[in-house]
Amino acid sequence: MAVINMSKNQKISMVKEDGSAVKNFFIGANWDKNRYAGEADIDFDINGMVTNQDRKVIYPNDIVNYNTYGDGSKYPWVEYSGDNRTGDDAQGITFNGKHYDEYFIVHADEFPKDRTDFTICLTIFRAVQRLQNFGMVSNATMMICDYDNPDGDKYEYDLSENENFEKLNAVEMGRLYRYGDGFKFQALGSGYVGGMTELFKNFGLDIDEGSDVERVRIGEEVYFFKNGRYYKDPDCKYEANRKGLSF
Repeated sequence: MAVINMSKNQKISMVKEDGSAVKNFFIGANWDKNRYAGEADIDFDINGMVTNQDRKVIYPNDIVNYNTYGDGSKYPWVEYSGDNRTGDDAQGITFNGKHYDEYFIVHADEFPKDRTDFTICLTIFRAVQRLQNFGMVSNATMMICDYDNPDGDKYEYDLSENENFEKLNAVEMGRLYRYGDGFKFQALGSGYVGGMTELFKNFGLDIDEGSDVERVRIGEEVYFFKNGRYYKDPDCKYEANRKGLSF
């Protein structure tokens, strides 16, 4: 097994030793609060954005995170670790000898046929409201490998190599995207200082972070999210039409 350190914007083909395409991907993220965080309550989260070839989200269920995943029934192509609100090693998973605070396992054969990209992002919950940034975190890394061959090569990307990383509060870590009959992975490191609101705009989303009922605008459609469901109205009485929301 080799650990291969990736640099920003580097691309790799996700293939097995025999040249065949990887079918199941493990994508893990890890971080530690540092001394600058003090006793602050900081909640780091990974978010998965399923997009078309223009890297835009089409439907609400194309966002995979602590708010949307629920029991996973809407997402047959991905397994999500759930929300680790503290970075405590008692949560998360140990995979091939290393701990990861949150993770995705992506199943290529089940990936939505009309989507091309899965972008993995790291955010801080309500960072703007709480005046928090990545200067309060150390050892922020992500890793991708063949889930079916944990002893194979592991590709790691150290997010702290990103310029001005300590000033950011949201970052696109990397993206898994279709290439021929398989997938490639690209380390990104694109950072933001406006929290989830600014990050989500890059994917064609307009959200109202900080409210108990989150508003999500996708194109001309507006949805209201509460307790794992999308609604047509801000009072959350009428559930949104599921057209296009399931695969």
